[in-house]
Amino acid sequence: MPAFPRPSPRCSPRGFTLIELMVAVALVAILAAAAVPNYREHVLRSQITDATQALADARAAMEQHYLNQRAYTGGPCATALTVGMFAIACTTAPTAETYTITATGSQTTAGFTFAVDHHGTQRTLALPSGWGSVPSGGHPCWIGRKGQTC
Repeated sequence: MPAFPRPSPRCSPRGFTLIELMVAVALVAILAAAAVPNYREHVLRSQITDATQALADARAAMEQHYLNQRAYTGGPCATALTVGMFAIACTTAPTAETYTITATGSQTTAGFTFAVDHHGTQRTLALPSGWGSVPSGGHPCWIGRKGQTC
């Protein structure tokens, strides 16, 4: 007689072995390692869109002020506001004929700086490391993706 009784064919053991469980955990970890960075970049790109939309809205408000007052001085750009993770403000006080509005990132968007001026010129003035370099005077567009150029 054997030392350990054999299980009868009628009642087979149920459940998973430790190896099967570890293979499943490893597969989930591999999928998560690929998905999490893509998700973070997607969220960051949506936050950049918030900033560029806020700049476009601020520019429209300044142009409306100019149509009403015939000068940019005293326009809505004079008051800073926060949109998402970006601070929207004029870099200098608007003159009668000029203004420049910037969006400066903070927290998860730190390192990003976008601008628009009275001509409607869009510029990327700063990018975080890993997103590319910014030439003197900035890129002549708003960079919204890693590695993108104008």
